[in-house]
Parts: sequence; C-alpha cells; structure tokens
Amino acid sequence: MKVYRNIKEIKKKESMGRRFSLVGMAVLFVGLLVSFVPTWYPPTAPLQPGIVGFAQQYWSWLSFGALFAGFFCASIGSYYINRYARRRWPGSRFVERPDEVFERSLKGFDDKFTYFSQSLPASYVVAGPNGVTVFAVRSDKGKVEVNGEKWREPFSFSRLFTFFAREGVGNPEKDLADQSARMREVLAKANGTTTAGDKTNLSEVPIDGATVFLNTEIQLTLNNPTVTVLRADQIKDYLRARAKEAKVSNATQRALTDALVQSAVFQEEITE
Repeated sequence: MKVYRNIKEIKKKESMGRRFSLVGMAVLFVGLLVSFVPTWYPPTAPLQPGIVGFAQQYWSWLSFGALFAGFFCASIGSYYINRYARRRWPGSRFVERPDEVFERSLKGFDDKFTYFSQSLPASYVVAGPNGVTVFAVRSDKGKVEVNGEKWREPFSFSRLFTFFAREGVGNPEKDLADQSARMREVLAKANGTTTAGDKTNLSEVPIDGATVFLNTEIQLTLNNPTVTVLRADQIKDYLRARAKEAKVSNATQRALTDALVQSAVFQEEITE
C-alpha cells in the first residue's frame, strides 16, 4: 500500500491546537484573578489608576468575558489536538496520531490501494479497486447512538468532566457529503491519463464514504444509519467488499491513482 501524508499540515494544526489550549488556559487564569478584585479592592475603596482601576469598574464583565473566551480557545485547541496530536490509544502499546491509527488499520493491503492523509481536499481518502472512499474519522470514546440520520451522544458524568477534551461526533453525514463533493471536483479537473497514455474518464469513478471510530472503547448503537458506520478493525473488510461491488478496471485504477497523486500536497510518501 502506498501512503501520501501531508506531515507539514498535520504538525501545523497540532501546533495550532496546543497554542489555542495554552491561550485558553491563560485567559481563564486572568479571569480568575479578575474575579478577586472586589475582595482586594472593596467597592468603598478609592479607584486606582490604570488597569487596576479599570478592573475595579468592570471586573464582572472582564471575568465573564474571560470565562467565555477561555473556554472558546480551549475548545478550539481540543478540536485540533484530538485530530492531529499523538497519544496512547486504549488497548494499544503505540503512541500515535489518528492518521497513523487509521493507516495501521489498513496494514496488509497491496499497491492497488493508496491512502492519502491530509493531502487532498478530503482528510482521509483511500483509492483503489473500490474507486474512491472518503472517511469521516472520529476518535472519542463513550456512547454514540445513530438513528437514521440523527447522531446522539447520551449524557454521562464522565462526558461532562471531559467536555473540553472531546472531539464530539458532529454531523458525519454532512462531512461525508462535503468531502465527496470536493473529491468529485478533483476528479473532474484531473487529466485522466494512464501511465500508458490512454485516456480514462475519471468523472464516473465511484465515490463513497464511511464514518470511522478509531477508539476501541467506543460503544455504538446503530439503528438503520443513513451512512456506513465502522470501527477501525472493520475498514479493510469494508473496502474489500466495496472493491467487489465497484469493479473498477485496472486501467482506471492506475489513472485514478496518478491523478490523485498529482493533485495531492504531501511531504511524506511511504510504500509498504
């Protein structure tokens, strides 16, 4: 299997997440200090000059504003860290990023399959005998219920205490629709030429999608979901089944891979 990864973009977003988290913590700390202003300077105390006097007058607004801004920055930081930072995963001895966990789930595929990570308009893409498959990847643990097109995370105290460390399930169906549309645009613009020089129409290459939960501690309750929902250990079986259904010709596979590689932005290429 060939892997094309935009490691520069991944590290950039990981760094962005850590910076937002630090800023969020700093803003929350400032808000905490401001909340003590009425204790340090009672309302009957004379108004101090400069910043201290400003805090005396508007301490409540500053405190609540810092609370909101700090939580907002912390949430953005958690969003990026959960998607791009390395960590130890339940049941695994490896410390990996989500894209590396996803790659490990594809181990054993031959060179007919190509995995693109953060290098195309869709974040997770696999191309091969199945055509193109885009993935909406989630890495949280806990409970997720899917009823048709509705996604729900039941309330729990553990979820409450980890609110700002969670990625959230969001709307995977919309994510997949948006990613599929962007990949269709890529194929429409591509010059469908095989390595042999034959013209191939890539606009008819099948594109499908699936939602993948990487964390082994996820508890899924599925009731006729409108999109495919998988755990990481089910990805290979899903792609093999799709390859049998799609029946993309070898010439189209080569043209597809060539076109996507030419369209991709990557700093790391791996052949396994």
